[in-house]
Amino acid sequence: MRRFICATFALACAVACAAPARAETAPALFTGYVAFMSNYIGRGLAQSVGQPSVQAELDYNNSGGGFYAGLDGTSINWIDQVYPGDSVAVELDGYAGYRKLAGDWTFKAGVLRLQFPGRYVAQSPPAARPDTTELFASAAWRNLSAKLNYSVTDAFGTPDSRGSWYLDLAAELPIAGHWRVGAHLGRKQSRGTNPATGVPNSRSSYTDYRLAATYLFDA
Repeated sequence: MRRFICATFALACAVACAAPARAETAPALFTGYVAFMSNYIGRGLAQSVGQPSVQAELDYNNSGGGFYAGLDGTSINWIDQVYPGDSVAVELDGYAGYRKLAGDWTFKAGVLRLQFPGRYVAQSPPAARPDTTELFASAAWRNLSAKLNYSVTDAFGTPDSRGSWYLDLAAELPIAGHWRVGAHLGRKQSRGTNPATGVPNSRSSYTDYRLAATYLFDA
């Protein structure tokens, strides 16, 4: 098990779509943020390996539900640490899906592509690029949420790992002013067997949890 406590400082803004809308129609919104982190934690693992990281995201949403999409980029260095000679400094995530609102409930489903552009060199033994495509579904009620990501390709360069999944359970609570506290419990379950060694990929499965404090600045 891994336990992480982190603080994130974010700048957030929202801009209404310029096209006019009827009074009864909720406008589409572009939203975005920039976050500065002392250590980028993704799915319970230190993606920036203890180094500072910057993340920027831009989203398109319809505030009444329906289609949404987005793109975010985050500075990383775990690939350079694991594979000597590689130079991969950013993770790019693109996603699109459908959102349904029902009272205090929010349901989402869609597809996520994680891309790791950079320079890769031949490794021994050979190593595949960690680019991954996933399907996801989530349900949220007020400040509680559950999300499942299911890999439809080999997951993060692991051979024969299609069908691996990650479950994310989270809760967030506003406390005072711009401060929020949150808790997270995650489970990564790897599938398949390494064809070169015969070792089950499930050996790399893990459970992680986190407590977090976040402060949001006005734009």
